[in-house]
Amino acid sequence: MLPQLFQHPAYAEDQPSAYTILTLHCLHRGFTAGAILGLASPLARSAITTILRRPSLATPLPWTTRLVSSAATGSLGGTAFLAVAMMARMWGREEIEWQDRSWRILANPTQNREDDWSAGGLIIGALALGLTSRRGAGLGLPLGRASLGGAAVGSILGTVGHVLTSSRSVDDVEKKVVAGEGPLASKETR
Repeated sequence: MLPQLFQHPAYAEDQPSAYTILTLHCLHRGFTAGAILGLASPLARSAITTILRRPSLATPLPWTTRLVSSAATGSLGGTAFLAVAMMARMWGREEIEWQDRSWRILANPTQNREDDWSAGGLIIGALALGLTSRRGAGLGLPLGRASLGGAAVGSILGTVGHVLTSSRSVDDVEKKVVAGEGPLASKETR
């Protein structure tokens, strides 16, 4: 997502839009992390009632509606938390530090691939639940909450999709390490 929007110069000190790049990256990561944490409450409740074999307490919303609603709430909380955390971490830092961090984000192909998968899931999820809610076939949530929840769940699914499809590259790194090559190779073998 970010490499398509911003140029990546050869040197970090030439990185334009460093503040924007780092801010967008942190907000996107906070959105997904918050959505994952937002799912903890309904999933834990479900697990506890299943393990203890107790009947579920009567709730006004179906289980999937609670999941989507909790993911929406968590995504807002995660975004807000990461926004504050980024400001606290980068407060008073020199411009070159912003440029360096932004340059490294753009230079990391694995991070860029994960961002693409997550952003794709976010867009698809928001559109899917937003359109179904608009037609009246949704989860019984208001349009905005359904769209936000769909974006949150889609972002999580995009991240999971990236993890599941990137195992081949992990195998390649492991083979290189076993062969004495790759990032953990000693200086004598290089």
